[in-house]
Amino acid sequence: MKVFVTGATGFLGTNLVHLLVNEGAEITAIKRPTSNISAFENMPINWLPGDVLDLDSLMTACLENVDYIFHIAADTSMWSAKNEQQTKINLQGTTNMIEVALAKNAKRFIHTSSIAAYGLHNDQVITEDTKQKGDQCFANYYKTKYQSEQLVKAAVKNRGLDAVILNPCHLVGPWDAHNWSQMLTMVANEKLPGVPPGYGSFCHIQEVAKAHLQAAKVGHKGENYILSGADASFVEFVKVIGDLLNKKVPGKPMPRWLLNIVGHISVFFARFSKKEPDMTPEKVLIVSEVLKVSCKKAKQQLGYNNNISLNQMLTDCYNWMCDQKML
Repeated sequence: MKVFVTGATGFLGTNLVHLLVNEGAEITAIKRPTSNISAFENMPINWLPGDVLDLDSLMTACLENVDYIFHIAADTSMWSAKNEQQTKINLQGTTNMIEVALAKNAKRFIHTSSIAAYGLHNDQVITEDTKQKGDQCFANYYKTKYQSEQLVKAAVKNRGLDAVILNPCHLVGPWDAHNWSQMLTMVANEKLPGVPPGYGSFCHIQEVAKAHLQAAKVGHKGENYILSGADASFVEFVKVIGDLLNKKVPGKPMPRWLLNIVGHISVFFARFSKKEPDMTPEKVLIVSEVLKVSCKKAKQQLGYNNNISLNQMLTDCYNWMCDQKML
C-alpha cells in the first residue's frame, strides 16, 4: 500500500500516519523546513520537502501510481486577519493536490473536509443529504472548507477523479497540541474565563484516523462521510475535564452576547500585538452553535466507531499531554 500524505505533522495527520505505519504502508509525506517530525522518530517514513502551494514540489514528491493520497493539510485559523492566507492554502492547496492525484494516476484521493462545510443548521440534524451552507457563513474557515469540497466534487464529475470526502466534527485525543487540549490547559491552570453556551459532537481522533483508511479502501467514489461522536454541551465537556483534573469549573455557560464582546475586544487589541487572540467572533460562532449530526452512513459503510465516551477521549488526551509535559 503506497500512500502520500499532506498535513502529516498536524493533529489528525500524526494519528493517521501512526496508523498507516502499523498497517505496513509505504508512506511518503511532505514537510516544510520548519516542520517538527519528532512524533515519528525511527518510523519508516519517506519525508520530502514540499508545500501544498508549490505544485512542483508536490509533483516531485508524489510517486507514480500511488494507491492513496490523503489530503489533510489545511489552515484551520478562526481569525479574520489570516483569511487571505487561509483561502490560498485551503483552495489553491486543494487544487494543486487534485492535479497531483490526476497526474500521478492515484487510485483514490481522500479529502479531509470538516462538518463546517455544512454551515449552520440550528437544531436540524445534519446528514450527508443536508444542503451544505458553509459558503453562507461569515467565518472564512467554513467558506473555504465548503469551497474546497466543491473543487473535489467538480474533479470527480468532470475529470474522473476517484475521491472520497470526510467531514469530521470536534476532534479529541492524543497528539493534540493546539485544539481542545487548550481547554485542559486552561482548567489545569485555573484560567478558564467561562464556559461557552454551545453544543457539539466530539469524536476520538484515532477512530477518525481509522475512518480515513476505511474510506480509502471501501468508501464510495464521490461520497461524503460525516464523522461525529459523543454529543454534549460545552458545560458537560468542561465538567468532564474538571473531574479529570480535580479542578472546580463553572456549572453554567456564559451568555453568547458576552462572548461576542470579548471576541471583538480581543480582535481589536490583536491589531497591535499581531498575535492570534484566544477568542474571536469566528471562535464564538463555533463554541456557541448547536451542532447536531448523524454518522449513520459512516457506521454502515466504513465501520466507523462513534461510541467512545467523552471521558475516554479526554483521558487519552490528558495522558498524552502529561507524557509531553504539557501539563
